Formats: sequence, C-alpha cells, structure tokens
Amino acid sequence: MLRHMHRMASSLAIAALVVGAAGVVQAAGTVAGTTVTNTATVNYSVNAVAQPALTANAAFVVDRRIDLTLTRVPVTYVDVTPGTSGNAIPFTLTNTSNAPLNFALAAANAGTDPFGGADSFDPSANTVFVDGNGNGTYQAGTDTATTVDTLAPDTSITVFLVSTIPGGQASGSIAVVTMTATGRETTANGGGALTQDAGADVAATMQTVFADGAGTTDAARDAAFSATGAFRVLGANVTVAKTETIISDPVNGTTNPKHIPGAIVEYNVTVTNLASSAVAATSVTLTDVMPGNVTFQPDTYASGQGIQVGGSPVTNAADADAGTFAANTVTVTIASLAPGASTVITFRVAVQ
Repeated sequence: MLRHMHRMASSLAIAALVVGAAGVVQAAGTVAGTTVTNTATVNYSVNAVAQPALTANAAFVVDRRIDLTLTRVPVTYVDVTPGTSGNAIPFTLTNTSNAPLNFALAAANAGTDPFGGADSFDPSANTVFVDGNGNGTYQAGTDTATTVDTLAPDTSITVFLVSTIPGGQASGSIAVVTMTATGRETTANGGGALTQDAGADVAATMQTVFADGAGTTDAARDAAFSATGAFRVLGANVTVAKTETIISDPVNGTTNPKHIPGAIVEYNVTVTNLASSAVAATSVTLTDVMPGNVTFQPDTYASGQGIQVGGSPVTNAADADAGTFAANTVTVTIASLAPGASTVITFRVAVQ
C-alpha cells in the first residue's frame, strides 16, 4: 500500500510539473491574483472493501510579476531639419507582466548613440505621447495622452519621444535621446508607484516581484525600462565671408590707392553651402547695411546697376532680379545653393 501511495504521489508530482510547464507558454503567465487550488485524492481498500476517498487541498494566490520592455522602432537615425518641432521617435512598449498596469513615460537627453555616432547637441522641449489611434505615426492633434492607462498583460502600444531641434545645427549633427517607461498601479488601484514585496512568501496574498531587465540607462528590477534613439540633422552648412578691396582714391587714382575720403572700395561677399551639407540651402537672403561713413555707388556696372550677383550685374530696383538697394541696404536673394555651391555678391562704396 505504501508503494502504491508513493507511486500515486510521484504521478501527481509529474502531472503538476507538466501543468506548470504548460503555463509558461505565455510571456505573462497566469494572471496575478488568481487562486490556484490543487486537490490530491487517495482511494484505498481494507480487506478488499473500498473505503471512503481521502482528499487534501493546497491553495496559493499567484503573485504579481512586474516586467516590461521598451523597444525603439526605427533601425537607424530619425532625420530632422534644424529649427523644427514635432520630431518624433516611436518606441514599442510591451507589458510582459502578468497583470494590467499603468505606465509613466519620461524623455531625457541621455544615453549613447545606438548607431555608433557621437552625440553633439541637445534637442529642446522633449515630451512623450501615446499613440492615440494606433497608426504608429505621431499626430500632434491626436496623440495627446502622456501616460499609458491600463495596458493589459502581453499587449503592446506605440509611444513617441517628441523633440524640438534648435536652429543653426550643422548637417550631420546627432542628438541622442532616451525614453523610460515605468510601471505603476492601474487607475482603478489608485495609479500610484509600484512597491516590491520583500521577505517570505505569503501563499494567500498576492505579492509583487520586480522581474524587469536593465534598459539602456536604468537598472534591472526597478519596474522600469529605457531605450535610446537618435536624431540626425540633415541640413545646409552655410558660411559667409566678406572682403574689401581698395579700387582708387582721388589723389593716387588706381596706383597704390589709399582709404582716404573719396576713395572707392569694393566689397565681395561670398555665401557658400558647404559640401558637407546634406541638402540645398533655399531662400538665402543677404542684407548689408551701409555705415554712415560710406556711400553706395549705384552705377558701378551700368546705369542703375550697382550690384553683381555671381558675376552678373543686377538692377538696384526692387524687381524680378536677385538684388535691391533700398533704405541704404543692399539685399540679395539666392533661390537655392546646392551642397558645395557658392555665390559672390559684389558692390562698391565711396569713403566719406
């Protein structure tokens, strides 16, 4: 009889292992708070007479395992334009806990470039938003929630890290940013911070265990997970250089002229979109205000043409060409400068 009971106990133990192994198939597993009751039944006979069955129960409450992952969606940089807002990097937040949770979201200028570059500037106004309509694309008027409310076990949602890129950033500049998601109690349970239970297990009580791994900037088992992305500026690196050349003076003429009153001085202004630029510079506008001790020469290249753009004279009038002289200011507009292209603007003044 004892051998029979031992064999039965072994069979029950093996069955329990099989059931336990089957329960691991899901990432989240059995829902936290579930009461698991197991009944052992023993049948026996005395002198070939069957006796009443004996039963024994054991029960425990499934504890809450807190786990999550946060994964950057883009596999490379998110390319941006200097001086723009609403630039978004999407991340996938997955609740791998065995209970529904709320999640707080935070963004920071932190981390190491995941694509091997060097962080060179900080974007501003970093904010976080939840994908409101599930289309995976940030929409300012639609995606307005900044926290995740009640994400079920084994489900995912897209969240966005949204930044403003300061103007004037050089093409190729990189900004590394990090999103951190932190598990919290559901709204129904007050929405507060999660607390891990220490000490011995209490079988009849649902306890909480932090099981999350370490993210890019956070530690393991802290109920949080962080992931890093990066913006890359695709812009135009524009430079401007200005030189002056003495042309003549009223005493020496063009032979070794000096900067004396009445002398004619030529200015050359070179605007360049460097070859390192990723895109053309458009609507490039140069303004050059004459100081009070010089006078613009309006007819240098022909009557009414005191400005040259790229070696071609243009009129001083506000018309369809690129140059204008008005209000004591030379203004030149260049429609587009391709990477590596330059334009030289030339005009002359008389020293007073």
